[in-house]
Amino acid sequence: MEGTATRRQLVAFLLVFCLALDGAEAGRALVRRQVPCDEVYVAKEGETLQTIAVKCDAPFVLDDNPQIQDDNDVGPGTVLIIRPWP
Repeated sequence: MEGTATRRQLVAFLLVFCLALDGAEAGRALVRRQVPCDEVYVAKEGETLQTIAVKCDAPFVLDDNPQIQDDNDVGPGTVLIIRPWP
């Protein structure tokens, strides 16, 4: 009986240890988060301000670009300043 309890404790320990390692790796991935777009972005054909904001993780793209008067004022070649979500 003693051997079974020890074996269960060892399995439980290994399981917790593996989960802790996995969590640590996920934390490092968040620290290494890569910015999806450059600070200066040139709009492409078919893109809208909303699709660019989602793609670049930049919810304030309209606020950061006072030259854009309307959401529909974005066309191919429009230069935008991108400030990603912190």
